[in-house]
Amino acid sequence: MTWDRTKLQELPTVGSVIAAGDERIKTYSEDTMMTGHPDAVLIARDAKEIAEVLAFCDGHRIPVTLCGSQTSMTGASVPQEGLLISTEKLEGPVDIVEEDGETLVVTEPGMITADLQRAVAEAGHFYPVAPTSRDECRVGGNVATNATGEDSFKYGPVRRYVKRLEIVLPDGERRTLERKPGDAINDERNRAGYLVDWTNPIDLIIGSEGTLAFVSRIWLKLLPQVPSFFSALIPMPSNETALNLVVEIASGKTPIAPRTLELVDSGALQMMKTAEGFPAIPDTVAAFLYIKQEYANEAERDSWLERWYEAVLPHVGEELIDHLLVAMTPTEQEQFRLWRHRIPEAANEHGREYWAAGGGKIGSDWWVPIDRLVEMMHFFYDVANASTLPWMGYAHIGNGHPHTNLLAKTAEERARAHDVLIQCCRKAVALGGGVAGEHGVGKIHTDFMPIQHAPEVIERMRTWKRQYDPHLILGRGNLFPE
Repeated sequence: MTWDRTKLQELPTVGSVIAAGDERIKTYSEDTMMTGHPDAVLIARDAKEIAEVLAFCDGHRIPVTLCGSQTSMTGASVPQEGLLISTEKLEGPVDIVEEDGETLVVTEPGMITADLQRAVAEAGHFYPVAPTSRDECRVGGNVATNATGEDSFKYGPVRRYVKRLEIVLPDGERRTLERKPGDAINDERNRAGYLVDWTNPIDLIIGSEGTLAFVSRIWLKLLPQVPSFFSALIPMPSNETALNLVVEIASGKTPIAPRTLELVDSGALQMMKTAEGFPAIPDTVAAFLYIKQEYANEAERDSWLERWYEAVLPHVGEELIDHLLVAMTPTEQEQFRLWRHRIPEAANEHGREYWAAGGGKIGSDWWVPIDRLVEMMHFFYDVANASTLPWMGYAHIGNGHPHTNLLAKTAEERARAHDVLIQCCRKAVALGGGVAGEHGVGKIHTDFMPIQHAPEVIERMRTWKRQYDPHLILGRGNLFPE
């Protein structure tokens, strides 16, 4: 699809525009996983400006990609051509309002997720969706991917909390979408592409990866108070033991109900050990479970600690239980979070080292029903070991949704790692799960779509895309190969 690049010089009077050839454009040409080639970057000042620029680009068929902090794991936030619009300045004030018996926070898409959480906590409320990159990622990007986070075992994905969205279509038209009283919300993890069984268009926009509209304002439901909790890293003698305990907990076979239930398997543990301040542990600790447990008061806290000890002791044994790590204070809890964050951080660092040779990190976030988790993880470990590449699994295991990574040093190894990924996606779908639980498809994983969906379903999605974006300018290359 051709377009006239000279028209970019005629953009309406706007804020800061970085043109091709300017060194600053390199800052906006990469996300976590790939490098793109924008012809220009607009650092937008407000939603009105974006609406005006979108209408101009739509009229001249100029491709437009929207981005926040470019923490994407799929290449969704970097274009191969056209205009990149950054929402980094659209942080706006946070307003907390009462509406129909609910407390909502109203925010702009450029708001950093962690900043939003702090602002609502200071007002005595709680917003629970916190991706690993919460200190960098932005709320608009969270909505665009239906993001989750380490607390998703109890609190679920972003979709559960979205009450209303103000959107701007490619031709500049503004619309407001909102949930109706009594609307049922699909809490299932993403699969790939658009939510197929949507009835309210707000659910078509959530998770659409910037391909249908620009989300200019967001209303999110808040919970009434910030809960007290403790964190723990529970040592495991093997990955197998960790998986069996996860299924036992997630299936309700133990008298415990965590807020967070995450895996740090033996491969991921090697990355976590590189975190600053991580303690020395014996080689007999092969993996960890990372949990958070909420409590109402000190007596309940002590009761939960005792119940956790009794639940895990038969799996861990007297020797390893001595290496149980518990965080009670906010400072300690933040330390645990940073140790956990070190896993993807270190994997990304290694992956980038291999880009020049054609390698990199090959990541995925497929998911399966919890009763198929052990079977699925056995499959992953078998095919990953057969590839002879370094591997790891971590994150939202309590939802049957781990993040699995392989590291490839060369182009040949990358092809091998990609084959592992495709095998795992096919297996996950065969077990009733999905190929992309929260990271989306973007440009890198468009080959996931036919694994997850029949051709007629993909064509339905293309129809929705054409209805919202007739000239196919938004997020070109995301979800659907060009």
